[in-house]
Amino acid sequence: MQLVPLTYVDNTLTLGVEDLFFRDWVDDHYGHLLATALERLIGLAPTVRYEKVDRSQVQAALPSAPPVTQLRHPTRLNEKFTFESYVVSDSNQLPAAAAYAVSESPGRAYNPLFIYGGTGLGKTHLLHAIGNRILGKRPEARVLYLSSEEFTNQFIESVRDHRMTEFRRRFREECDVLLIDDIQFLGKKQETQNEFFYTFNALHQMSKAVVMTSDTVPSEIPGLEERLRSRFAMGLITDVHEPTYEARIAILRKKAERDGVNLTDKVANFIARHVVKNVRELEGALIKVTAVHALTGQPLTEELCAQVLRDIIPAAKALDAEQIQREVARYYKIAVDELRGERRVKHVAHARQVAMYLCRTLTQASLPEIGKKFNKDHSTVLTSVRKIEQARADDVQLRLELGELGEKLAVIS
Repeated sequence: MQLVPLTYVDNTLTLGVEDLFFRDWVDDHYGHLLATALERLIGLAPTVRYEKVDRSQVQAALPSAPPVTQLRHPTRLNEKFTFESYVVSDSNQLPAAAAYAVSESPGRAYNPLFIYGGTGLGKTHLLHAIGNRILGKRPEARVLYLSSEEFTNQFIESVRDHRMTEFRRRFREECDVLLIDDIQFLGKKQETQNEFFYTFNALHQMSKAVVMTSDTVPSEIPGLEERLRSRFAMGLITDVHEPTYEARIAILRKKAERDGVNLTDKVANFIARHVVKNVRELEGALIKVTAVHALTGQPLTEELCAQVLRDIIPAAKALDAEQIQREVARYYKIAVDELRGERRVKHVAHARQVAMYLCRTLTQASLPEIGKKFNKDHSTVLTSVRKIEQARADDVQLRLELGELGEKLAVIS
């Protein structure tokens, strides 16, 4: 009687058996031992199922049975998280460049690399991108990705089950690249910190790459031992910020392109103006809107976005001309009175025209009402609005100014 491996898919190992009685006997007497051996080999506890095959199938399978080293492939990496799908901007340029350098020279470039920043800003994406690129270049590389919580849980289970030798072998000897998410959760966990300290030392001494993410810098992680703080600072510590308005537009466009969505400028601008905290919420908003669009057949418009996203967009207070004048004056570094005055100096006149245009597009005020706020007649307002409308098509700088002002006014409203 023999067992032969048939398939390994989605962490489920299917073994071929000739006889159901033999299957039950193996499961009763060696099931636990088999599960332990597979977990040690693969790095995860797989589901084992059996399939009855005849003797000829067993004999045919034996020569081509995959060597055990071929089963060492589950890394839990998300294949969609690559450097190609990551939008680089001023808010994340350094961590993105450092992560790419690590993927090119793991263990030599920025070891360790410590990336910190708020929730949903793309730190986990960079971890997966590093792992995916390394495996793309070296499929035999042993890349291990997990969160600090998972590291803690596995450590506790290994102590409980008297399997610390296997635990240390997995994280120190059988690992080439260690990617740890949310390292801040090691804080105040004394025994886990101690084990991670020695794991880190072992990997670093063997020039094996260690990359960590956190929501804050090492010095501000509560309960983190000083010796770990100093180890984390041995390489590069870099942070990701909230994406700028332009970055949010780029993220939406890349996401839409990847999903085959025809995203108009107006819809992209609407979502980018109202969802500003992080990349995760931004992409989630687009998914929600496009799902409703696909399921109901409603046009993908600003109105649909406002309807679908009403639970995440705070109730907006109506903008008025005075708010717009104050923000425009602050942006162009002039006094509000200059917007309402007669000065025709170029930069003042430009600011005045922009303010009139924004009053016309962002408020319900009529041309005469806007004119009164600027001490002008309605024809002057109309001329200014048309001038800005015509210029923005070809003037990149003007589009940038309008986008930044629109973002600031969206926060105010």
